[in-house]
Amino acid sequence: MIQFNSTRETVAFLARRATWGLVPGELDELEALGVEGTIDLLVDPSGAGIAEEPSAWADWEYTYDQSDRDLSRAQTLEALDRWRNRLQTTQRPLDHQLAWFWHDHFAVSLQVVRYVPAMLDHLDLCWSLGRGDFRKLIRAVTTDAAMLVFLDGTTSTGAAPNENFGRELLELYTVGINNFNEADVKAAAVALTGWNVRPRFGWDTRFVPRRHDDTPQTLLGVERVHDVDTTVAAVASSPACSVFIASKLGRYLLGDIDNSTIFALGSTFEAADLDIATLVRATLAAGAAGKATPMVMAPLPWLLQSIKSTGALVETSSLARALGFLGQPLANPPNVGGYPGASTWLASSATAARFSVATALATKVPAESPALVAARGGDWAGLADLLLRPTGFSEPTLAALDDLDDSVTTRPGEGALALALASPDLLIA
Repeated sequence: MIQFNSTRETVAFLARRATWGLVPGELDELEALGVEGTIDLLVDPSGAGIAEEPSAWADWEYTYDQSDRDLSRAQTLEALDRWRNRLQTTQRPLDHQLAWFWHDHFAVSLQVVRYVPAMLDHLDLCWSLGRGDFRKLIRAVTTDAAMLVFLDGTTSTGAAPNENFGRELLELYTVGINNFNEADVKAAAVALTGWNVRPRFGWDTRFVPRRHDDTPQTLLGVERVHDVDTTVAAVASSPACSVFIASKLGRYLLGDIDNSTIFALGSTFEAADLDIATLVRATLAAGAAGKATPMVMAPLPWLLQSIKSTGALVETSSLARALGFLGQPLANPPNVGGYPGASTWLASSATAARFSVATALATKVPAESPALVAARGGDWAGLADLLLRPTGFSEPTLAALDDLDDSVTTRPGEGALALALASPDLLIA
């Protein structure tokens, strides 16, 4: 468990887990707000007067032309650029942390969907509904065009129900393994038949009654399940659902938390009628109270937090290549289970890749950046604080920084900054 000795330590922890990084000075602002004030700001930014945001792609037009690969690549890059810029400039960072969590949770991949606007609609769905009613989120995902294509819902008919989505709905999205059986999978598959996607009409989804089997099913002990709404009601009413979601979100934000914390969060989620914001608030409060554990940072949050803390000027094309190199390509989870976890991020090849990316990133940091100034002057305490580690670097990292020969780099301080960014101190959140 992580214990905190000061308000600054606690709010820095909350920033590492629930934001995409802070620019110099923002940690001071959170410290002044205090722990409860910081949690309030993160969970309820509207209450702090921060306006709702439009979609990152609200004013973007996509031209679909399969024959023009250069145009396709350029438009995909522009879509990623808009996404990256939103994550780095938003005043509502937790909204987008939750969107990333749900993107990983549902693990829809652009490589499978192969139509950028449909993928962006899916990401917007994760963002716009990701802090509200869990039932509405699951309902929307179930009939989402990208999901229907991703898990073969478009081929599922009453005559031949496809079980792919029904299985993942139960195993990965709502109740978890060992909380359902094969009969439940078949029941969900039948009840969800009849949905289709029309590529010629803007990839809109529609329900086709003649492709649907309306025979009442029994799902997780609930009778008369026959369509999307009754399917969602059945899975959401399972006692396993609140605990399963609390466990996944709790481990995403807090690390390897114990069962008592999971069940307490699950009870809070159930009592709140599956309101996600209430669960998030309770989860962050539990972390601030010492229930969190050290956690290996995945490439995306590590890289974006590093960029924001240092002010590095990194093009989106370079960022996308770096994330592919690090094993977490944007919008392309490797399988239905989502992105890999700590064992992958701690592998020797991943460690080497992270150091290479940190070295390249350090070259993009402006000369006047407070982080580079601190690194250049050997101000390790100041550098650690800027990188959201106000307790300072560990003894091994300090020794490595003191022993570093920085004369081989183009600019003084670059080598020290790269070493700090790639150190175990920043690999662990």
